[in-house]
Amino acid sequence: MKSVLHGIAKAFLGLFPAYPSSEYVALEQQSPDLAMKRSQEEFDDEQAGGFLKFFESVDGYADVTSGTVLDLGCGFGGRTIEFERRLKAHTIGLEINQRVGAIAHRFAESNGAANVSFVTGVGNAIPFTSNSVDLILCYDVMEHVQDPDGCMAECWRVLKPGGRCLLVFPPYFHPTGAHLEGYVSRTPWTHLLFPSSVLLGAIDEILRERGDGYRPQPLRPGDRLYFLNGITISSFRRMLGRSRFQVDSMELLPLFSRLNRRYEAWKMRYYAWLFRLLTRVPVAQECFTHRIVAVLSKPDL
Repeated sequence: MKSVLHGIAKAFLGLFPAYPSSEYVALEQQSPDLAMKRSQEEFDDEQAGGFLKFFESVDGYADVTSGTVLDLGCGFGGRTIEFERRLKAHTIGLEINQRVGAIAHRFAESNGAANVSFVTGVGNAIPFTSNSVDLILCYDVMEHVQDPDGCMAECWRVLKPGGRCLLVFPPYFHPTGAHLEGYVSRTPWTHLLFPSSVLLGAIDEILRERGDGYRPQPLRPGDRLYFLNGITISSFRRMLGRSRFQVDSMELLPLFSRLNRRYEAWKMRYYAWLFRLLTRVPVAQECFTHRIVAVLSKPDL
């Protein structure tokens, strides 16, 4: 039975194949200008709205002028620079990959961003002292951390009393929540239709047959798929219940909302209402939520 499922999963993945962009695969083989392309893309996206657009209605999120902001999972640092420009606070980008952090630092220097810095570390062991950060920004990162509960505990620890943590991330059963579109397949909901073990086997076989040398990061303990912890809406709610955070707000954005860049071009206003309803249905919401948007705070002691 498993071999039959394996074949079906492989065929399903092959309906809409995807391939990794060569410029993103081997950082050590890239010129500095090419390596910083991702930084520029992140910077441009944040200038166009990016992460902070999700929180335009949040009162006081930008009141950190004399404080410290942590960009948790900063990637190539482009957003970090725009965060510093918008928030006018010392902004620190934390990234697990030291080489990526070095690229982010070069990009900041090339843009004259003097009030940003970058450090290497992981979410469940943030290399900051307790009560040292005023605001944490975390964009499409929570689904990747190895230990979500540990990451939340660390965010609580490093935040000052009264500080806030702003989170945006897709739930696991989002149509492309398996993150396969970056390297193997754009077919939606494959991770909903097939067990992880079957899907991993099909992915591995496709990559071997393709022979381009690309391999995703190895599975870590607790991973559901490559570099994914499998966090869902329901598991995130349980995690918040276990944490010490106060939940100021938590919103489930539908697949088609005004924050979607293609809202006007695809005339989503005519059918978006249906997907708003689906985000209110307990089981369906797992599959039809575009992003979880949460504002958490550490109460004053």
